[in-house]
Amino acid sequence: MQWFKYALALLSLVGLWFIGLGLSTFIPLPASLLGLLILLLGLVWLKRIPHALLTVSQFVLGHMLVLFVPATMGILLYGETLADNLLWLVLSIVISTLISLGITAWVCQWLWQAKTVNSPASNDNE
Repeated sequence: MQWFKYALALLSLVGLWFIGLGLSTFIPLPASLLGLLILLLGLVWLKRIPHALLTVSQFVLGHMLVLFVPATMGILLYGETLADNLLWLVLSIVISTLISLGITAWVCQWLWQAKTVNSPASNDNE
């Protein structure tokens, strides 16, 4: 009966992707991202991760390379187009990475300052 729990967990992940696919016609985000957001909301609501879902997710993450084969084939298929625009691709990747790192550092610093201001140890020093 254990296999049924794993099958149900896998079907849940696929079902959430299909729900995300339906929502992506109204919301301009990828279906997989919308499905993951729904999964996140469900897990926050449950306040735990079901064991079967954790096991299936770890298996899928462990075999992620196989799931990237279509993307790799797309790179091979459009290699000439990518080569023509290589400078712009590299620039956009570098700039977006720097922006992401900067925003992450700013948010972390802001959270750290808020934590130190609100911590009980800071009130004892006054």
